[in-house]
Amino acid sequence: MKGYWINQVVEVKDPNRFKAYADASLPMFSGNNRYGATLKFFAPVEKTVVGDGVQFVAVVEFNSVQDAIDFWDDPEYAAARALMGDDESAVVERRVCCIEGDEFDVSPGQGVWVNHVHEIVEQEAFFTYADASMPNFEAVSYGPVVHQHAGAQATQLAAVLILESKEKALSVYDAEAYRAARTEGGMLDDEAPVVRRTVCALGL
Repeated sequence: MKGYWINQVVEVKDPNRFKAYADASLPMFSGNNRYGATLKFFAPVEKTVVGDGVQFVAVVEFNSVQDAIDFWDDPEYAAARALMGDDESAVVERRVCCIEGDEFDVSPGQGVWVNHVHEIVEQEAFFTYADASMPNFEAVSYGPVVHQHAGAQATQLAAVLILESKEKALSVYDAEAYRAARTEGGMLDDEAPVVRRTVCALGL
């Protein structure tokens, strides 16, 4: 098991200051520090499948979930965050969630879903759907949110789900097999009675 940041960047409000932060922090995500911080991908969202719009997503892998928590306040990374000021919400609205999940690999050409589950309203129905949906994906890493570094909207569970292509990531929600999984969880016509979530689709 690894630690992960599952990030959704809802809105970049000050592109110049956000770029300064991104340029300063990027070298810290190459896996060569004691946290093992490795950027798996950072990419624009092609389609917000469920929930309010998201501009970008990022997934960072760490040696452990504790490293994912501790890295936030590492002096070097804290200095990069400080380039956005005392309150980063003036620069960017983002949700940065720490989970413990299964290690996974990604390759160019694959599709990805990056999910934030904000509230599970009906546990049995949601996990019935979740179990039924798994065959639609090549690989999955998910877990309860152990700690949330940033974001006004709380998140209970986060996941990264790998698909064979961008086209599959953009279309699978309405595909027959995935619709069947939503039906099993009572989520076909309306997800709200079962779960509140934000699902982002993109290609690598």
